[in-house]
Amino acid sequence: MITQTRIARWLIITLVSLTALMGLGFSASINKPEELPDIFAHHDITVETDQIIGKIMVAGGNAVVGGKVTDSVLVVDGNLVIQQAAKINGHIVVLGGSATIEPGAAVNHRPWVIAPKGHPLVPLIVSALLILGAISLLVFPALFWFVGHLCKKTSWYIPAKNILLAIEQRWPILYIAVSLFISALMLLAFSALAWETLFQKTMVLFDDSFVWLFRYFANPTLDKIMIRISDIGFGTSYIIMVIISFLLLTYLKRWRELGALMICLTGAAALSFLLKNLFQRPRPDVFRVVQEVSYSFPSGHAMASMCFYGMIAFLMMRTIPSWRGRLTVMTLAVALSVAIGISRIYLGVHYPSDVVAGYAAGSMWVAFCISLLMWWEQDRKENE
Repeated sequence: MITQTRIARWLIITLVSLTALMGLGFSASINKPEELPDIFAHHDITVETDQIIGKIMVAGGNAVVGGKVTDSVLVVDGNLVIQQAAKINGHIVVLGGSATIEPGAAVNHRPWVIAPKGHPLVPLIVSALLILGAISLLVFPALFWFVGHLCKKTSWYIPAKNILLAIEQRWPILYIAVSLFISALMLLAFSALAWETLFQKTMVLFDDSFVWLFRYFANPTLDKIMIRISDIGFGTSYIIMVIISFLLLTYLKRWRELGALMICLTGAAALSFLLKNLFQRPRPDVFRVVQEVSYSFPSGHAMASMCFYGMIAFLMMRTIPSWRGRLTVMTLAVALSVAIGISRIYLGVHYPSDVVAGYAAGSMWVAFCISLLMWWEQDRKENE
């Protein structure tokens, strides 16, 4: 039997884990050494021989490096010249240009160079990378469907299904435990990502490369489409859909589901505000299409979309008898959340690591809220 003491214990464990994560971030932010200056520019830049720079990102200009760069160098639609006295410790990426390394220069990593934008192969390469990414997002739902289709044809499918149904009826707490376990895994994923992104600085190359890929085919029409998609994540359209969901659940008198959804969305908003002000990561200052005033890490849109559409998908899936229907709902929810995250990167208000962190934090919270809803429902059955 699930008691109030057990659920209180789960709540305390979750809160202690979040507190430990925040304490780690606060301690690291206080004790971390003074950072070297970074260069983000839309014009030609030159690093003199006596300069020491953290990282360099130049869009639409050329870069001449004669000093020391302790982090990565990224040049988009421009050329890079590394002079003989230069020393670069991090990765070197030139997207849409050329890289020249003079004899005597100290470079720890071989430059990765894609030819200028006018080159006929570049649009094909970028398109292939984007198509490959889109296909990879569809692989997992298709794989689930294919495996499920094969399993239904096996001789052990019906016995296994009956065993799972018996477990659900006899030990429903196992389903709650699985939800809490998923929540804990997502919390660990978010912690690791926060550490690698903000304190170890290992996600810079990942962030900068994906920003360039998403912005390569930028145009006014695509800007408007991405703004609309972003609005579905946390804007006027999002608010309208939330209100409709609340009204529909109220009309159907599904009070526990309404309460779980309300806790999920309210908690996500509070958690997003708390984490943003804890880590205080500035937003990207290149390719900005829309303006935002809050901090960047994690993405509030990614977290809100994961919580809202994830919870709505869960509520819909449990009313659909067909596993194909449930898979369709899950696929649509994931695709919509991913599209919202991509729109935030395209609009220049988030790094890709911000969006991934938002997904991790949102998944953690929605899994916890689902386990809370399942506990409420099980407690009601036992009382009845």
